[in-house]
Formats: sequence, C-alpha cells, structure tokens
Amino acid sequence: MNVFPDTLPKALAKQIAPVYLITGDEPLQMMEAADQIRVACRDAGFTNSERYQVDNARSFDWQGLQMSGNTMSLFGDKKIINLHLPNGKPGTEGANALKNWCASPSPDAVLLITAGKPEGRFQNSAWFKAIDKAGVTMQVWPLPPDKTEQWIRIRLAANQVTASDAAVTLLLERVEGNLLAARQEIEKLAILYSGQSVGPHEVLASVTDSSRYSILDLVDAALESDPARAVKVLDSLQAAGDAPVLICWHLASEVRKVHAVLNRIESGESVTSAMMRSGIWKNRQKQVGKVLQARSRIFWLRALSDSSALDRLSKGMADGDLWVEIGAFVTRLSGKKWPLLRAADVPR
Repeated sequence: MNVFPDTLPKALAKQIAPVYLITGDEPLQMMEAADQIRVACRDAGFTNSERYQVDNARSFDWQGLQMSGNTMSLFGDKKIINLHLPNGKPGTEGANALKNWCASPSPDAVLLITAGKPEGRFQNSAWFKAIDKAGVTMQVWPLPPDKTEQWIRIRLAANQVTASDAAVTLLLERVEGNLLAARQEIEKLAILYSGQSVGPHEVLASVTDSSRYSILDLVDAALESDPARAVKVLDSLQAAGDAPVLICWHLASEVRKVHAVLNRIESGESVTSAMMRSGIWKNRQKQVGKVLQARSRIFWLRALSDSSALDRLSKGMADGDLWVEIGAFVTRLSGKKWPLLRAADVPR
C-alpha cells in the first residue's frame, strides 16, 4: 500500500504493517516519517530495536537479516529492524531476501527500510511490488513553494508562533528547499519570540539564509513559466558550485522526455501511458500535463534544438559563455512562446 507523509498517521492508527519502505530526496520528511513508524511500533509492543546499513549489497549478510527477523530476543520482545539502503539498490540477493521476507513476514518483527533517492523505474521491480503488497511504501520528495509555505504555517502554529504573511514569505525565501533548516529556524523563533507576533524584522534578525535548491527546482520553475524564480534558482546553483554540465544534461533530458510524451500522445497513446513510458514520474505528471496544454509543438521542437546546442557547448564543442547560455535557455524555457531570436543567433 502506498501512502503519503500526511496520510501515514492514519495508516499507522489502522494497523502496523510487517514491512515499511521509505524512499526519496527530502531528509527531514523521511526522518520524521521513520520516527512516526517507530513510535507506533513501540506503542504496539515492538520494544526492541536493531539497526543495519547496506553499504555494499553484494557483501551484506542478507541471510543474517532474515534470521534476525525470525529470531526473538532473549526476553521475548518484539522488535523493529531498521535497514538503511543508501543507494536504494538491494542487489539480486537482497531483492530475493526482501521478497522472501514479504512472502512470510514474522509476527514478532517489523522491517523498516529507509532508502535514498530511487533511480530508474524501481517501482516495477519485483522486490518493491512485494513490499507494496505486504506492507507500506512511501516516496518522499522536496515540497514545492506553495506546499512549503503551508508546511511553515503549520509548524509555526504548532510552535505557538504568530507570524504575519510578510514574515512567512520572507522565511520561505530564506529556507526554501531545506526543511531541516526551516524546522531549526522555526524552533529558534519560538524560543526568541514566545508569545509575541513575528514580522519581517524579527525574521531578518533571527533567520540565516539557508535556502537550498536542486536542479529539479530549476526544471520545475521553467515548466511553471516562472522565469524570475528560474533565474534565482540557477544563480543559487552556480553559487553552490553545481556542475554546469550536469545542469545542461538535466535540462536536455527533461525537454526530451516532454517531447517524447507529445510524440506518444500524437501516436494514439493515453496521456498516462505516454508519461510513464517517457519516464515522467507520477508526482510530476500533473505539472507536465499542464505545460503540454499550454505550449505548442513548435515550442518543444525549438527547445529540443536549443537543448542540443547547449549540450554541445557544455562539452566544449561550441564557443560561448556556458552560464550565460544556460540562463538564456532557462529564460526561454520559462516562456509560453519560444522567441524568434536566441542569444546563439546574434552575431559575435
């Protein structure tokens, strides 16, 4: 069964599953979800705890993990087995071990798996499907700005901090993309201004600029027709030292995916099938669906052509200032119509 962070408490209140899998790319939400599961398990009598980390799937003792699940402690306590899978890949032996665990789960043990950002179509793997059928799976992704603002308001209220809209907006700008920093700053505000109303002045005095963006934030800003935000994110990535070659690759990859979706839809495939086969994950399908409706086929053909030119520049196969051209490309990608004139068209 697949759940989301906000529906996890309801699922835990209903029953304790024999196995949980939390994957994603947002550390705080993953950590808090795992803590919720551990608390619920302890309340249900799973008081013992064991921890394992899979640094190398080939050398990890998967048989020992299975034996641990079937062996009670000396005092007969039920236990939670915490398994951390940093790269999200259990390997062949690990996949078989997880499938076996799900096929015959122990009533005296709960397996809690936390994994890093998944790669490829891992949801189609047999081991993931086995966990989803026998237990609970959860994919956690960074929150978009509107969801982050809502999250901040809820956390402020939970910490009994009254903040103006301007204060919330400023706080969002300074911690966006970094919920761990957001939680710390909210807790700091609660200590400094307990029982007081917090405005922009108090936020500026207390909160450090901890905003952190990913390349996916850059792609999202462009697809949401927000050039100002796209440029802000790009400046942040450049300041943080992100490799421009990697940024170019992600931008070109996204354009190719959207173009592939368009081709498949025009060939008669359903929108859902076209997106899945083109590598658009479920959590991004709504966004891509909107941008497909808003922009023409000519737009994507021009974007595809320009992304190829940007890729050549990033590999040293063309002349130009790479960061300037990335900024120009991102600005164009953020528009509903591709301009007739590009920076590359201007004589030098």
